[in-house]
Formats: sequence, structure tokens, C-alpha cells
Amino acid sequence: MRAPTTVSIGEAGAIFALEVSRLARSSMDWQRLLALCSVAGVAVIDEQAIYDPANHDDRMLLDLKGTMSEAELHWLRLRLVGGRINKARRGELWRLAPIGYVWRETHLALDPDEAIQRAVRVVFERFAIEPSTWAVVRWASQTNFKFPSRRAEGEVEWRALTMGRLNCILHNPTYAGVYTYGRALTRKVIVDGTIRERRSRRPAEEWQVRIDAAHPAYISWETFVGNEQRLRENLSTMHGATSGAPKNGAALLTGITLCGRCGRRMRVDYTTSERKYWRYVCVGKHMSGQQICWSVSGETTDAAVESLFLETMTPSEIDLSIAVEQEAHGQATSLAGQWQARLEQARYEARRAERRYKAVDAENRVVARTLEREWEARLADLDEVERQYREARQTRRVELNAADREALRAIARDLPAVWRSNSTTPADRKAMLRLVIEAITLEPIDLPRRMTRVRVQWRSGVIDDRFVDRPGRGATPINIVDFTRTKIAEGLHDDEIAALLNADGLLTTKHRRWTAIAVMKLRSNHSIPKTPRPRKPVLPDRHPVSGHFSVPGAAKRFGVSTDTIKNWIRRGLVVAHREQFRQYNARWLDIDESLAAMLERLPPSSK
Repeated sequence: MRAPTTVSIGEAGAIFALEVSRLARSSMDWQRLLALCSVAGVAVIDEQAIYDPANHDDRMLLDLKGTMSEAELHWLRLRLVGGRINKARRGELWRLAPIGYVWRETHLALDPDEAIQRAVRVVFERFAIEPSTWAVVRWASQTNFKFPSRRAEGEVEWRALTMGRLNCILHNPTYAGVYTYGRALTRKVIVDGTIRERRSRRPAEEWQVRIDAAHPAYISWETFVGNEQRLRENLSTMHGATSGAPKNGAALLTGITLCGRCGRRMRVDYTTSERKYWRYVCVGKHMSGQQICWSVSGETTDAAVESLFLETMTPSEIDLSIAVEQEAHGQATSLAGQWQARLEQARYEARRAERRYKAVDAENRVVARTLEREWEARLADLDEVERQYREARQTRRVELNAADREALRAIARDLPAVWRSNSTTPADRKAMLRLVIEAITLEPIDLPRRMTRVRVQWRSGVIDDRFVDRPGRGATPINIVDFTRTKIAEGLHDDEIAALLNADGLLTTKHRRWTAIAVMKLRSNHSIPKTPRPRKPVLPDRHPVSGHFSVPGAAKRFGVSTDTIKNWIRRGLVVAHREQFRQYNARWLDIDESLAAMLERLPPSSK
């Protein structure tokens, strides 16, 4: 509103309006305008009267009109919002339909395009078997899977699947056949002295409108709730509130280990930059300045759980083979159907462009050239889709043949081979564990000996216990002590022994790599003498073959220091060359009788 600015600079003598209360939409702006008019002596005039804001009675009447106008706007908004809610309660409030749906008069219906339907179903099917949304996006990139996107004008464009798009699909209850309204809560907050709006999601029980089975669904409501739970668990939060998505770190039990002492979730601490060695730590009340609860080596714990998993997961080979083959065949069929739909759509677009080009008068080159370019573009798109499909069939096995089925049966019969395969990533192994294991509790035991109690709670409700030896800090295992004593007797030194221990994958009691200093401390704690190093032979004054002087030999010959000899070399008085002699990379000086006489005649200051 420009009226306050015009009044404040003295350019207005009166303000004319059909209804003065319409000059502002809030009492704050209205009061500011009246205050400026009262000081500047500006009258307010409408079709009913002339008001002087400096007059108390006129000012009170203007204030009353502004208040009534603001209240009227509030009532109008309430009526409009109430109408929207009433229409939403009937499931008839129109909103932008998510991809995979279209509006049919007063309700949503499945998109008549089969390619779009298949794409949406493939996304939900893939998320059901992948451990996280990132894994689904990675799979889509590897298989060149495209997802539809509808433009404002109604055209469909196929693009690469992104994280943002996938999250919008998985969090949308519309795909479960549920019509909703009011899933987000908008509230005003003050940020740096400015009023801003913040939106947050409401839980399902607080949605303003929820109509089940309002339209055809792609997934069930139970599947939607399960997907929401998985997405929450995959979020990495502070203090171990959730387990987080499986990642490619070496630690196998990340996110599912609980402390047997205090019940908190244990975190993983990698002890080296290479992330090859790790331990599970319960921070306890460490965040409040106290000591950590306890920690345990991760390798031995992971080995115990891995052994238990492979021993337990031994179902019937026939049933497992059939289940794996059916699941793989279903995925391949779904993906192949998606490719066929894309091919059909591309062929249709090419044929339509061809018909449009042939329908135009050939002599009308202005239109014909444009339609010809469009036809060529559609043919290029068809060639690209066919090329991608051939590549997917060859490299990604979109269609399963007899050899593929036999390979799947062989893999299903040998779970340990799949588990230890180089193509199986750490994230895949963690995802396999989480399919059958609910949580793992680690508890330290000190008597009768130091051990870790590993309690595995399966999703079936069964609980198994394993006990793993836990060497204490400073208590080096006896096998490492005996190994060190044996190598010392063989004449090896500390650095050589440390290299052998690291090559065998052994760690110190602090779960670190061995160094010469660590071996030295180990010998000192167990009274193991060190191996004496042989003394290096002294460098001779002259080379036994060429007769050239060494630097110490030349210093002795001329009665000067070795620094003086090096100074002669830098000044160019003596030429030196390097030559390997035994373990020395020494410099040798070629000094004949004439050069020696010249060096002897040098004044003492030059020496």
C-alpha cells in the first residue's frame, strides 16, 4: 500500500476511497495510516463522510471500521476453509493427482497408460527387496530405469529416478488407496525477529480427513505403514534412536547392537583411517562428561554372529530354490514388462509423427520441415530405447533363460558361498542379517574369565546366546607373546615382528596395528630380550679397488675436519662421485699427487 509513503512525505492532502476500511487488510497497517494522517493533517474521505484522523470521535469511528473489516476477512476465510474441509470429507476436493493417477469427475482413478502403472508398481516392488531408498535409486541408475513425470500441459516425460521423487512416492498414502487431507501442520514461528511459517507432518491418527479404499490402490495400507517404519529406521539420528540404513562399512552389526548393561544402542568406532579395524562402543553418559559404559572388539563379535547366522539359515534346499527362482522371475517379468511398455510408447510416438508428416501438403515446406524434424527426433528416441533394452537384456538379464534359472538354483543351495562372494557388499550382508535378526545384545562378563555374551534375538521370537573371549586391556594373548619370543630367537627385530603380526591381521590390546614401539613394550612387559643388531663395518679411508679417498679418509690424510672436506667439494676444489660400497652410499674423492700438493699449500683460512 503506497498511501502511508505518500502521506509521510507530505504529498497528499486527502485520501479518497469508496470504503475506507478497504484501504488496509490488518489493524496494524490501518492504525499506522491513521497515525500518519493525524500528524500530517490529511483527511480521509469516502462516499459517506469526511473524517479528520486528528479528531478523537472521527478516529474512533475509523478504528471501529478497520476492526470490522479485519473480522469480516477472518469470517470469510473460515467459510472458505470450512467449505474445503466439507468437500474433502466427501473425497471430492480436487488436488494435483500424483503420477500413476488421474482425476475422473469426483474421484481418482488409475492412469490409463499401462507404462506409467508398471513404473509405479516396479518402484514399490523394488523397495520391498532393497535395504534403503539409496539402493533403489542406485538400481534404477544401473538398469537405466526411467520414471514418468507429467508436465503441466499433460504430457509425460520419462526421467531418471531421483531420491526426492522416490521419497515423495513412498510417503504418499494415496498409493495405498487412501484419500487424505490435512496431513501437514502449518504454524507460525519467530526466526531472527521475523514471522515465518513452518510445515511439519502429522501422524496418521491426526490427519483431518482420511477415507480408506477411496480409489484403486497400488499397495495395501499395511505395506504403506511398513514402508514408513523402514524409512524412519533408516534415518541416522543422534544417540542411536534408530538403526540407520545398511552401509558399506566393514562392521557387520551396525545399528542393531544394544548394550547389555544400560540398554542403549551401541555405535561403531573405527580405530584406523582405513576402517579395517573397529569396535562397538556404548557411550553411556559420556555426552554429560562421564566415562563411556564399555567397548568390545568388533571382529570377534561379528565372526560369532556370522557363524550363528550361517548355521541357522539352512532351510530346505528345494523350497529355497523355488522361492528364489520365483522372486527373481517375478522381478525380471515386471522389469521386462516396463521395457515393453516403453517400447510400445516410443513406437506409437514415431508412428504418430510419421502420420502427421505425411498428412501435410508436401509443398508447404514451412510446416513440413518442422514435422520432419519431429519425426526424426521420435525415430531417434525409438532407437535409443531399443538400444537400452538390448543392453539391459545382455548385462542385467531382464529376461531369464534356462542358464539363469539353473544359476539361481545353485546360488540358493549355497548360502555361505553367496555370503562370502566378492560381489556381495557389506551393505548386502547387513541387509540379510536384518531380515531375520531383530536386535543383538552385547554384555561384558568378567568371571570366571573375560568374555562377551552375545544374545541374538531373531524376528521369530527365538533367542540364541554365544560367548566370545574378550581379552582385557594390557593382557596380550599368550599366542602373540609366544610368537614374539620365537621370532626374537630367530634373530628378527621389532619392526620385522610388527610387520608379521599386521600381515596376520592381529591387533594390539587397544585394537590398533602393531608398530616397533608396541613390540618393544610387549618385550618389556614379558622380559623378552631384544635382538642385537650387527654393528656396521667402518668405512675404509680408501676404496680397496680404485684407491679413491673417502670423506673421513681425506680428512685424516690432510689433518682437517670432515666439514672442511665437504667445503672443498662445494667450492669445486675436489671432485666427488657417489658409489655403493657394502651398505654405504658413500662419496669418493679422486685426489692425485699434484692435487694433494695444492691442497696442502692452501692457507689455514681457506681450510
